[in-house]
Amino acid sequence: MMTRSSTLVRWLAVLGLSMVAAVTTVLIQPSTRPPRWDILVCLAVAAVAAGGGVLWLRRRPTDDLATGGKHWWVEQRNGWVGFAAWSWVVPAFLVAYAALSPTPAAWEIVDAGSAMRTTEIEKVLSSKYVSSQRTGHYTSTVLVPVPFNQGPRTTELELTSSDKPKAGEEIWVLFAPSSPDLEVFVGDRQSLEEKIGGRVDFWTIFLTLGFLAFCWFMNLFGRWRSDPVAGLHRSRQKGILHALPVSVAGVGVALDERPASASVTKHLKPRIRLTSAEFGELHLYLDDIVDPLPLAQRLMGVRGHVYWRRPARQLPYANSVGYAVLILDGQRYVAGWLESLDASVALPVSALVPADQELPAAGEARALRPLTPVEASANSTVLKALLLGIVALGLITFGVGDIATAALAAASVLAVLMGRKRAGLQMKRHVESLTPGSDLPTGTIREA
Repeated sequence: MMTRSSTLVRWLAVLGLSMVAAVTTVLIQPSTRPPRWDILVCLAVAAVAAGGGVLWLRRRPTDDLATGGKHWWVEQRNGWVGFAAWSWVVPAFLVAYAALSPTPAAWEIVDAGSAMRTTEIEKVLSSKYVSSQRTGHYTSTVLVPVPFNQGPRTTELELTSSDKPKAGEEIWVLFAPSSPDLEVFVGDRQSLEEKIGGRVDFWTIFLTLGFLAFCWFMNLFGRWRSDPVAGLHRSRQKGILHALPVSVAGVGVALDERPASASVTKHLKPRIRLTSAEFGELHLYLDDIVDPLPLAQRLMGVRGHVYWRRPARQLPYANSVGYAVLILDGQRYVAGWLESLDASVALPVSALVPADQELPAAGEARALRPLTPVEASANSTVLKALLLGIVALGLITFGVGDIATAALAAASVLAVLMGRKRAGLQMKRHVESLTPGSDLPTGTIREA
């Protein structure tokens, strides 16, 4: 049976696979005369998927507290959004490359009946080395005999090569044997094949895959299947896991002592106030994307255990305790950052979990996920930005000129990046609209 969340996942999967198909299409055949219907079809499917996701989010039931899977959805959501935003450079660049790379003269040769032959350089008229940062190439003018049907004709051509050309050296030429009046191209075989519909070179494929792998590592490594409960078992074996029985005393927003990355400004964050008979009060700070309102309405008084581990290095935050997982009765959990009210009060020694103590079984606890209009709106903003970026790339496939192609590719990337930033600001403004330092209205927990 298809659940509400699985419906969105399916839309996103179609979106992602369609963009992969568009990238693959360009890599297989970058240089073809516009319009590029093959690329446009891939982008159209991606646009339908993005639009379907937006409509689903608009119709989704809200103000609920759902129970998700075993993985922490916050890490997954933020990781995938970050990956999509930064890796968008790849389809934008490749679609623009596919629009700019076709050479009209090369396709005139194809229409007249193209041929590729090897021939020898008759004479090198000039050769100049052009350096660019760590690499360089030679730009040379050479005389080459081209084997037309009417007989060989010596032609003066421009050659770009990594090594300095020499007379008698064998090179490839692309020409129309029956039309000596058309342009002749010279170079290595792969570059000439690319001009008339062949694949890109392996170096371009390597750079594409390398950049995507870099984006995946920076955004999704350790996050796309984040399982905080399974991590508790590893921390226990290392002897660094602590735990205390607690009850939820309130949910609200408060100023987190940890500033955002690359900033010194502290921000309001969703906060769960916990009380422990052995220690007193602890605060669990959550990510901005977690709307505290459903938590406040349904978690008041619920009991459970908070597990935490100290950071690997000493942090300059006085009250910070460490990375934490709050597992409530009923095997539901939330993950965040634990802080104490007074760093001068030592945590009880009994909080250290011995290696033989039984923990909640990995894979059984399920993540709590608030479903609210503001979270749906933030996710919808990201999808709308992707849709706008896809439309910009779709226009490029019709062959709109060099300047317009570059502008549309840049606009596509900026739209996606700004959409991600705007979604974050939406959640931040929502958190700031709540009364800081006090608990939100409470209610009764409801099974999801």
